[in-house]
Amino acid sequence: MDQTMILALAFASVALPWGLGQAYGRLPWVSPLHLVAWFAGFGFLLKALAYGFDPGLAFYTRHTSAEGAPLRGAAYLAGFIAMICLGYTLSLPRLRLRHPAGVISASAPGLRWRWPLAALAVLTALMTIALIAKARGGLGLNLASLTEVNTSKQINVNERGVGSTLAGIKTFFFLPRLAFVLILAHALTTRDAASTALAATLGLLLLAVALVSGDRFELVELFAYTFITVLITGTRVSLRLWLLAGAAMLLVGWLAAVMTGLRLGEDGSSPLADLWRQVAGSTYFLDWNASVMLTDRMTPDQHLYGSSYLWWAYGWIPRGFWPDKPAIDLGVYFKRDILGLATGGAYNVTGPGEAFINFGWAGLLIGLPLGAAYRLIEDATLRLRACLRFAGWAFYPLFVYPFVQATLQSSFSSFLVGAMAQLVLAVPLIWLFCPRYASPQNTSPINQGLTRNRFAKGAGLLPPESPRHV
Repeated sequence: MDQTMILALAFASVALPWGLGQAYGRLPWVSPLHLVAWFAGFGFLLKALAYGFDPGLAFYTRHTSAEGAPLRGAAYLAGFIAMICLGYTLSLPRLRLRHPAGVISASAPGLRWRWPLAALAVLTALMTIALIAKARGGLGLNLASLTEVNTSKQINVNERGVGSTLAGIKTFFFLPRLAFVLILAHALTTRDAASTALAATLGLLLLAVALVSGDRFELVELFAYTFITVLITGTRVSLRLWLLAGAAMLLVGWLAAVMTGLRLGEDGSSPLADLWRQVAGSTYFLDWNASVMLTDRMTPDQHLYGSSYLWWAYGWIPRGFWPDKPAIDLGVYFKRDILGLATGGAYNVTGPGEAFINFGWAGLLIGLPLGAAYRLIEDATLRLRACLRFAGWAFYPLFVYPFVQATLQSSFSSFLVGAMAQLVLAVPLIWLFCPRYASPQNTSPINQGLTRNRFAKGAGLLPPESPRHV
């Protein structure tokens, strides 16, 4: 009976945000609520199905065996997702805004100085890799070095098991990501062969960056950047697109399996089997395991009452200047103080988990402002003026998607510190390389997102004035 209810809650947790995303999202397939559905599908529904066939695969069984704990965790997670959906829908504008593909197709082709931008991205990536190698005492281009970066995520670990992840240095990897999104959008909207080649080159560079960083989830992020940029530029969703997306997912899965093999070492099992255990038996995505463990193991005296949402205040200080700086990743508190595991590393606490750590079951209410924030930043980046004058569409895959991902899978403060540093890099670069256009005079909801491009032609909905370069 419990398993049936868990599966029903998991299915509803995917279907509800997906349906609302289809009805109200500014983008097809990748609006914030679509992203919630994707993460719930991999982190809740997939795991609930897998654990039904193989209960020993469940991560939570390592830390709790209480009767009813899985159902309580499922109920909490489903309730939090429902609160996100409610907060999102309550924040809808009275007049629904249209999909902005037309505006993006008008502004993306104006990208300036593509070759210098690509060269800057490559140079920055190489310099950052060199800095990481130096900080780790020297790394070579060999299997042993790749194994080291995939196995040991921290250096200079102190007596509390907290060390440096080199997050400050890795911030500069943002520049190749920004260049990739801008040049890919230019290639998709102009069909320019040179831009296509540059985008492919930068994509391969980002794959190499993921291997050097030792972070398998960067592969998922690269796939998301690509898929979102393809859809945001108005590319028609077709069987060919899904086949290409499937091939890209297979490549990402294969590379993730290789990185998993490097991390776990040779144990006689296949890389794909290792990857499956890492996905289904871990705390990735919008994870059900975290909710099960927290609702079962946490005691009232361990609640933080909102303090973790302020840990970003000291997160700006590099660990090189403050070796004993407390971890801003709530996953460390989750693993050591709540579960009592005095070992290195951390568990993904998830957004719902962070809310529970702070406020217990009352943390469900955190889903309301979180859903409202999703809608606010979606509109802020994709509205007509933002897309034309500030290339706001580029901020969607680079900031909105990571924000949704972090507040679902990780914790708030750890995202905010990195995002603000990346924003400092993004604003001047977008100002330099992206043109600014004057908004059309007619910005009624009928004409929102429609300019002189192939998507608007024949629709009879062209604005009276195409964007002017300013």
